Amino acid sequence: MLILVVEDDQDYAEIIAHTLKRDGHDVVHVDTLKGAMRFVEHKAPDLAVLDVMLPDGTGLELCGALRGILPSLPVLFLSSLDRTTDVIAGLNAGADDYLAKPFHPGELVARTRALIRRTNGGQLPESQPSERLSLHGIDIDVTNHLASFNGESLNCTPIEVDILAQLVRYPGQALSHAFLTEKVWGYKNVSDATLLKGHVSSIRKKLRDAGGHEDMVRTVHGVGYSFTPV
Repeated sequence: MLILVVEDDQDYAEIIAHTLKRDGHDVVHVDTLKGAMRFVEHKAPDLAVLDVMLPDGTGLELCGALRGILPSLPVLFLSSLDRTTDVIAGLNAGADDYLAKPFHPGELVARTRALIRRTNGGQLPESQPSERLSLHGIDIDVTNHLASFNGESLNCTPIEVDILAQLVRYPGQALSHAFLTEKVWGYKNVSDATLLKGHVSSIRKKLRDAGGHEDMVRTVHGVGYSFTPV
């Protein structure tokens, strides 16, 4: 797999590249937003690992631009900005995952593997039909990562579609943070619910913008979330 790393700190860039190459990936490193855009104009990577603070802009801007060119590209933010608001800003920009610096190389490998597996390993053979879900106005094409409400596209990211699909599969049931995280990202024993919270917040906003009610995705305090038709 080809991974694009956008990181202006040379020390971190070397650590990231070395870690990913040891896991069998080809790595291209650039240190600016413009350099990243020049690269993707010629070749599409299988995954992008972005820093937030760049010399000529932000990773948030870059993520939005990449989404415009490569809508299904998995994006992982790797940043020293680790407040909840920073994580949510990254997710709202279109990222699939967010890992704070300093990081353990093993965790970086696990997260990149999970993102690549979800994007490239979850396709059904052409002879099999796409998986679709439909409930109370929400229609989900799970295979192609598309979701709509009453016929209007929700413009969800692939991760958001997967979260919404899990909730719709079990209407009225409280699904724990651990259950959703493992089903969607493939991680086990993850105690930090910030990533999930950020994506749920985005899903609620998109439901509201499409004429739905944000309380369709209800918080179950101390547990997680449930899909409750309103």
